[in-house]
Parts: sequence; C-alpha cells; structure tokens
Amino acid sequence: MKTRLPLLFITPWLLAVATPTSHAQGSRIERVTVYPGLAAVERSARVAAGARELVLNCLSPNFDMASLRVEAEASIRLGPVSAINRPRVEVPECSASPLDSRIRALEDRIEALRAESGGHDIALGYLRALAPPSAGASAPRAATAPGPLAQLPATLAALQRAGQGALAEQNRLGREINALERELRPLQTERDRLVRQDGDVRELRIALNASREGTVRLHYQVAGPTWAPAYRATLDHEAGQVDLERLAQVSQRSGEDWTGVALRLSTGSPRSSTSGPQPRRWTVLPQPPAPPAAPAPALARSFAPAMADAAKQRAAGEGPLEFAVQVSQGEFATEFEVPGAVDVGSGAQRVNLSLGSARLPVTLKVQTTPQADASAWLVAEMPTPAGVWPDGPLQLLRGTQVVGQSVWRTGSLERLSLPFGRDELVRVQVVPSQQTRGSTGFIGTRSERRISHAYVVENRRRSAIALEVLEASPVSSDEQITVTRQFEPAVRPGFWQEQPGIVVWAMTLAPGQTARFSADYLISHPKDLPVSDRR
Repeated sequence: MKTRLPLLFITPWLLAVATPTSHAQGSRIERVTVYPGLAAVERSARVAAGARELVLNCLSPNFDMASLRVEAEASIRLGPVSAINRPRVEVPECSASPLDSRIRALEDRIEALRAESGGHDIALGYLRALAPPSAGASAPRAATAPGPLAQLPATLAALQRAGQGALAEQNRLGREINALERELRPLQTERDRLVRQDGDVRELRIALNASREGTVRLHYQVAGPTWAPAYRATLDHEAGQVDLERLAQVSQRSGEDWTGVALRLSTGSPRSSTSGPQPRRWTVLPQPPAPPAAPAPALARSFAPAMADAAKQRAAGEGPLEFAVQVSQGEFATEFEVPGAVDVGSGAQRVNLSLGSARLPVTLKVQTTPQADASAWLVAEMPTPAGVWPDGPLQLLRGTQVVGQSVWRTGSLERLSLPFGRDELVRVQVVPSQQTRGSTGFIGTRSERRISHAYVVENRRRSAIALEVLEASPVSSDEQITVTRQFEPAVRPGFWQEQPGIVVWAMTLAPGQTARFSADYLISHPKDLPVSDRR
C-alpha cells in the first residue's frame, strides 16, 4: 500500500523531467514560516518512477545545510545529499530575474510607441513634400493655372490640420515614452543589483531510488528574511470600544522568489537559547592582606583613581552581557497564518499584510498632569490581550481622524493604556502655587517649607467623564527630612503605577461640572542640612 505524506495545501506540482539515472531540476516552494531574521522554507519536487537522482538548481546559496531535512514517500528511498554553489550565469534557467517580465513588457511598450512616433515622422515628411511653393514662386503660375490656385486655401487648410494632428500625437507619444522610461530605469537598476548580489546559486543533488512516482520534500532555514509587526488602533468613543488591527511588513533577500506560497509569521525564533543560566558557586573567604605598594609617580597617582573607576565600569558592564541572549528565554511564540497565496520577491520589495483585527471593550478616562502641562488627554484602558505581542509602531485614530503615532509595548503589564490625544472639551487651570518658609523646634533648629498646589478642572462635554489628576508629591530620601502631605479631596490609596510619590485623584465629573483639587506639603529638615528639589 502506498503511504503519502499529508498535504496541507492543494497546489499544482511543478513536474520534473526524470531519467533512469538522473532527475532534472524542478521544484516549488510551498510554505514559508518567517521569524524575525530567519525563514523556514518547505520545498517540494515530483519524481518519476525509476529516477535515481534528483537535481535541484536555483536554490538560495545562503540556506543552512545543517538545517536541511529531506523527506519522501514510502516508494522513494533516499541516499546521500550533496551541494555545490555555482555562478548564476553558468545556469541558464537560474539567470532570469523576477523583474525580467516587467522590464520586458515596458521595453515592448516603449518600442511600440517609438514605432508609432516613427510613422508620424513619415506622414509629416509626406505632408512637407505636398506643401505648395512659397507665395512668391507661385505668382507666375497663377495666370496659367487658375483652377489649382482656387483650391490652394483648402489644400493648405487640410495640410495644416493633418500636420497639427501628427505633431500633437508625436508630443503625446514623447511624454508617454518619457514616463515609461522613468518607470523602467529603477527596475533595471534593481535587476542589476540583484544579479550582482545573487551571483551564486546552490545546486542540490539527492541520490534516490524511486520504485513509483512520488514526492520529495525539503525543509531548510535561510537567514535574512524578516518581518516586523505594526498596529493600528481606532477608537469608537460612543461605543467605548477600540478596533485593534495587527499588521506585518515582510521582506526577504534570500535569492529565491516566494511565489504563491502559504505564508506563516511567527514571533518565536528557532535560534533562540534553549536553556536558562545556571547558578554559580558562591564562596566567602578571607581576603589576603594586600602587599605594600611602591610609591607611584605623581602623574601615575593622579591617573590611578580614574583608571580604577574605569576598571570598575568595565567589570560592571561585562556582567550583564554574559546573559543578554537569555532575554527571550521562556517566552512562547504566536504564529499567524496568512490566508491565500502570497508573493514575496527576493529583493527590496516589502509586502504589507493584515493579520486580522479585533474589537475590544475599553475603559475611557481623561487624564491630566497639571504641574507638567495644563491639558487634558483622552486615554483608553484595556486588559493586555492574550498571546505574544511584539513591540512595534502603533497608529492611533479617533474615528476617521488620525491622532498620531505611539509605540505598542505590553511588557509584563496586566492593563494597557492607549493615548488618543488631547481632549479639548475638558478645561484645566493651574492656580498659582504658594510657598512659605519658617523655623521650628528648640531655638529654631529645624527649617520648614510649606507648598500649596491647586487645580481646577471643568467638564464641557455633554456626557460624564472618568477623570484622573496626577500629582508628583515630594518624597524624602533621608530620615532627617520629613514630608507631611494633605490632599483635598482624598487621593486614591497607594501610588500611581507603583511610582513612589505619584498620587492620583480619581472621580467622575458630570457634564458642566467643575472640580477643585488641592495639595499641601510641609517639608521639615535640620537647619544645618542643605536640601534641594530634584524633579
């Protein structure tokens, strides 16, 4: 009974010409999985009964032979596999560029237009030959040939119309030829660059014994192809939802064109580290006494501290580098199966793909930091979507209006905040701050500084808003410095996003409602302890 591998996609096979001792090249890339900086390629070839060898040309010279895996149906026994790189010019079937068909079509169109323009040149030459002599030369003939003279105005008008039409067509054809030549030149430049870049192709020879017709599949990895994620978030303010679209940009210069392939994009990497760092032995032992150092010259002594600091910096910098490759360890990949067949040519071409979209409910709030900027900003909060979401550029829209660009970065956050620009219908005012200084304690041994902040926020919308007012309150870094805080109204317990000193007022502001927020701080420290504010 004949056993066949499961076919995931129904695609026409590119048949190869077989002989009893050799199987000529002929294969097809069926499926490609693209990782960041790497692609896993699946190629198939059909072999006829009685074939003894399969020869595949025009393969990428850059694919990793160590990753090559050859599979065949039960009727085909596989033998040794050998590979050699050959110059592309020595393999006629590989010398064609993917741009050749487009270049040839443009060249044929340009030649057709030039032929049409040449036909107008012939017509104009004929019209010039038919034109009557000048008025001075025709005057003596007027008495002997009154008939032709009477027809001269009509003849001149017909010649003028025909000449004008031919010249106008020539001008139009010239403009069209120039436009096509401008389109042709970059294609020719790109083709020449690809020919220089892909100077070699790989020839693969697979020894086999095919008792019946069957299929051989090759799996290998090629370094260089990559894809980059991008995102587009569109806010529906009335519905309180965000349409989140995943996008991808794919490019590759492997030397092989991907034509009509099943494309899959993955956030993982086959070359990532497979294990984490191991613990190091920790030993505590007495430090031997340092030998007495000889006195150094004055110049050397002056450089010694700087050299010691540099050595410490080098030692501090060398530590993390040892485990830098472990950053992605333990993360699971998310894969995207692109529907339909996709074409990605080898070269500078970049293909933009949509990986799907989702409509997600969000919590809308208006956020303001009056001390930094007396403006209100619209923010949409939502739970972090499940799966792996690589960092990438994020385009933000409110309805059909583009708000701007941001960066999609999930990290380890449980909730995401998407900014959607200013909210012009929420007014923020900053009341001038007040500061007073004084002294306290036994005979005035401590200095005190009182600081007051106040803000007024007005909701001019026709609907209620969830408002957050952020405030950076002073934090003491020394036990001799004490900070007393008083907020009106009370702030939310804890610090905002676990940032010390950052507090937030949170409340719902009705349409047309105005709210006032105030913060009073008392900073006390010994008089002989100089202090400064760092923000």
